[in-house]
Amino acid sequence: MYRLWIIAALSYIIGGYFVVRDERKKYFLDFAKGYLTLLFSGLYLNSGLTYIFASAGVLAGHTKPIFYKFRGDTTEMVALGIVFLMSPVMGLFLFFCFLLILKLLKDYNNAVFVTSFLAPALSFKFFRSDSFIAITFIIFAGLAVQFWPSFLEKRIKPVFFTRMAFGLTVMGFLLLLYFNKYVYKGFGVQKDIIRHGPHHFKYVALTFDDGPDPVYTPEILDILKEKNVPATFFLIGKNVEAYPDIAKRIVREGHSIGNHTYTHKSLIPLSGRATWEEIKKAEKAIEDATGIRPTLFRPPRGVYSSYATKLLRDERYTIVLWDVSAMDWAELPPKSIITNITGRIKPGSIILLHDSGDLVIFKGGNRSSTVKALPEIIDNLRTGGYEFVTVDQMIFLTELMETEEQGYENNPRDNPY
Repeated sequence: MYRLWIIAALSYIIGGYFVVRDERKKYFLDFAKGYLTLLFSGLYLNSGLTYIFASAGVLAGHTKPIFYKFRGDTTEMVALGIVFLMSPVMGLFLFFCFLLILKLLKDYNNAVFVTSFLAPALSFKFFRSDSFIAITFIIFAGLAVQFWPSFLEKRIKPVFFTRMAFGLTVMGFLLLLYFNKYVYKGFGVQKDIIRHGPHHFKYVALTFDDGPDPVYTPEILDILKEKNVPATFFLIGKNVEAYPDIAKRIVREGHSIGNHTYTHKSLIPLSGRATWEEIKKAEKAIEDATGIRPTLFRPPRGVYSSYATKLLRDERYTIVLWDVSAMDWAELPPKSIITNITGRIKPGSIILLHDSGDLVIFKGGNRSSTVKALPEIIDNLRTGGYEFVTVDQMIFLTELMETEEQGYENNPRDNPY
């Protein structure tokens, strides 16, 4: 996480320090400022969060620098440079839309204001990545405030819009920290929930969430086949419907499968009926595609409600969480993913990885780092004496050890220890 703050700080310095006052050059150079800041940030750490922190940093530095009394008056060009880095096609489309709006309104500031509302809508068309969509909302919300038209000031003050956007941003950031610290790193042991296996043997279970994905799941399956490693895939029902042949391949090659809901909605805010539909629709999609009814369930982001727990117990599911997270959902570089696993692994660990999904939605996201890291993860763990099992096998080992320990308690003379 510290590297993201380094990126934000350096981006802020670039945004505020490199100021062009030459009217003939500033538009082009401010465009280059936005483009190059994201480009070099991505070369340093290629992840969706990198681009969010870099975009926020350079725009904050450009509009609110602490170095001198300058307030960026070409923020729209910095924003356009950022968009061009994310998608040249969207950048060109947005630029031509702006020219058309300018011709209709005949006012530069009002044209920027209207375009700032058009851009977030276009982001859903051009981007699969949650992070790029989030960046578009952030930068063009800022532009909307900066170019707030005078006729609206009588009805809605821009300061109200600013405070609302700032409050939502802070809430989103706090939620991100919450899920990072308390969910993806684990709550600890919960009753009737599997988070890890017995610590008596050097067995570990690799698990992959959010698939199947048409690009990354086959690549992961190829690696697992080459290394002769079994794994467990927690599948999204909607993705199974889209790619049933990949789901079939997972089963055919000897891996275990589990239910990860139909659309990856968090279970806590859902009604009882919506929870039932998320679980049962995913179950039907998986069974239709593979011929197997899953008995393992992993709640999205590890969060579940009391109703979901009761329903899953009644439906004879075993809830499976994890005790080691690769944190690859943040699109970290391969070395960081490897370190997150090898630095925390212990006998009986259940390891969380992703073969699809994004920061929010159930598909998309860049899992190339996971694919690159996987062979080294397997080799490092084997070098450390670990063997790989599926979650089903891990549960069997857990139950076996519990049975033996109960037997030792009942017959202490049989206990070799």
